[in-house]
Amino acid sequence: MENNRLRRIEWVDLKLPSLKDFDRFFGWAVGRVCFSVWLFGLNTVRISCKVVIAVVDQTEKGTYRLLEIYEQLPHMGITEAKYIDASVVEVGEVTPITDIITAIEGKQLMIIGEMGTGKSTIAQYLAYTVGGRVKVYECEGTPDDWAGLEVIGKGEDWESINQGMLADLEDLSSQMQLRNEKGEAALSGTEKVIICEEYPELVSKVEASGEWLERHARRGRKARRFTVLLSQYDRVAAWGIEGKADLADAFYRLRLGKKAVAHAKSLKRDDLIEWLKLDRSHCLLDDEPCKLPAYREMKSVTQRLLMPPVDQKSVTPETTAQQAFQLQDSPPNQDLEALKKAVKACAEAGLSDSKIIKDILGCSGNRYQSGKQLLEQLRE
Repeated sequence: MENNRLRRIEWVDLKLPSLKDFDRFFGWAVGRVCFSVWLFGLNTVRISCKVVIAVVDQTEKGTYRLLEIYEQLPHMGITEAKYIDASVVEVGEVTPITDIITAIEGKQLMIIGEMGTGKSTIAQYLAYTVGGRVKVYECEGTPDDWAGLEVIGKGEDWESINQGMLADLEDLSSQMQLRNEKGEAALSGTEKVIICEEYPELVSKVEASGEWLERHARRGRKARRFTVLLSQYDRVAAWGIEGKADLADAFYRLRLGKKAVAHAKSLKRDDLIEWLKLDRSHCLLDDEPCKLPAYREMKSVTQRLLMPPVDQKSVTPETTAQQAFQLQDSPPNQDLEALKKAVKACAEAGLSDSKIIKDILGCSGNRYQSGKQLLEQLRE
């Protein structure tokens, strides 16, 4: 009996929705579709408005650009020929930097130019003019190059250059320590100029070159250490400072010859291009035009002064300077100043009076006393 009772199946009656209930469901579904269509329409209108606004903005910008071009066209009674002539006059006006010593204050210097542009002469001229002891890193120089200066690395002696740069780093640390302890005035008279010929070649061959460049770029000027780097290459990667914008900003770039013209072309400055081609002394300091002193004037500061025999009684600084330089395009006062700076720089470099008289003033043998008297008068 119990088993039969468990097996009995009971049926439950389910009523189908009436037509009235189905109509209400259908009405709800239609309302939901209407809301969806309405929202879709609103989004479509919003997107369409954004597209229209974007098109209007671009059209407005394009109109302003066309207006800039339109304003440059002949108008208000000005003929085309007169307008073009006025433009040419304006572009041709170049105001160069003439005092390069003042212009490069506070930063180090790169001199970039192909062979024969006078990089070495300019570097020596700047070194003598800035003042202080002069040290040169040169791996390919001849015995006549950098006469009278301390030269390290001739004959591709990379190890000597490496040791010299390590010594420079110690010297820089000492200078900064002295500055921190006793102040800026304590560095007076300790100035030094370091010239590095073809620095990019040292990047891969001298281990200390990277740290040497970085520390002198950051602190060199504060420590009274002025570095002048020479190269034929104008690429950042060649200098080993790629990706180091702060180091690149610590240097002025003095571009000469074709390097300057190429840089002016990259700036799209036709006026600079034409101006650079006018004279050998025209160059670029970063992006600005710069006019260097006459090449003969700079050369007169750096070359050995071969002087003809003179009467000891008639020796004066003025007459000797004029005989030594014999420059037709430079005033005697400039020659005299160049001679004074050359003698002063050699003395600061540690050369003895005897060496200055014989090698710099060119007074040896029976003219030694004349040279000695001249040296005393120049010092006065």
